[in-house]
Amino acid sequence: MKPLRVVAGGIALFGVALALLYHAKQNPVAFEDVHKDVAALEPELVDIPGGTFTMGDDARGRPIERPAHAVEISPFRMGKYEVTNEEYRRFCDATGRPYPEDPDFAVANPIGKDYFKSLPRHPVIMISWDDMRAYCAWLSARTGKDYHLPTEAQWERAARGGVEGEEYPWGNERDPSRARIMLTWSEGPVEVGRYPPNGYGLHDVAGNVGEATADWYDEWYYGRSPRKDPLGPSGIGNYHSLVHPWKRSRLKGRCHVVRGGSFRAPWDGVMIAPDGRPELSCQTFGRDWLYQQPYTHFDLGFRVAEGGVWR
Repeated sequence: MKPLRVVAGGIALFGVALALLYHAKQNPVAFEDVHKDVAALEPELVDIPGGTFTMGDDARGRPIERPAHAVEISPFRMGKYEVTNEEYRRFCDATGRPYPEDPDFAVANPIGKDYFKSLPRHPVIMISWDDMRAYCAWLSARTGKDYHLPTEAQWERAARGGVEGEEYPWGNERDPSRARIMLTWSEGPVEVGRYPPNGYGLHDVAGNVGEATADWYDEWYYGRSPRKDPLGPSGIGNYHSLVHPWKRSRLKGRCHVVRGGSFRAPWDGVMIAPDGRPELSCQTFGRDWLYQQPYTHFDLGFRVAEGGVWR
């Protein structure tokens, strides 16, 4: 019996070690609110009604954007604009978090120099997914409200603006006056709200900067997504998506979903980036991945959600 007990003990220890590893990889939120005299600057929110919509697109979507499937979303609220430098700066000043570095395009574009401090109404960039999530947690703690990164389904529901089946937040026409897109890497974003809103009153859900969501990324999640308030794959389930990653490296590890496209976004997901992967389009159903901490990028930002169902 003793060998069996040894084997059982070894299995138990392995299970504990696996659980600890899994917990350590869940992107824990960490911040210390050391300067409570620095007031939070709350974002302007719009109401997103609950209801059912079709997520994804079978006709125009890439494999990772199919199958199109019905999703029922509980009502929530969404930031009218992408989170700005002035909003995020309050978080940094209150917690002692370092200011974001100048973006890469500073070498070619003067607006990149001292971008964070000199352009208060521009979207914050050069921060990681952990930074974004910590900001939401701090804002919640300060206000007593339920701020968080939107789920991928919440994001698409909001971006569609209440219109079913359209390719872009404003319709199906390729109108460059509706969003900051199709530009080179050095152009950079503009201040939020420069372009017209969608049907729900949200600005820049297409273009300007890509927007991170709360969901772990799995290439084939749509095939098994639940109908009601989907939350994306579990953290441990996300490891399974690395078995056959679609155009991404196993060595880069797990990822979160990014939506909306940036100022570099093409009209569709056909354009190929220098690293061999398709560029994130400005289509309402366009999706891509962003790497974990400490990954940051010069065209990656976020907007907050409040309420609804999330993890």
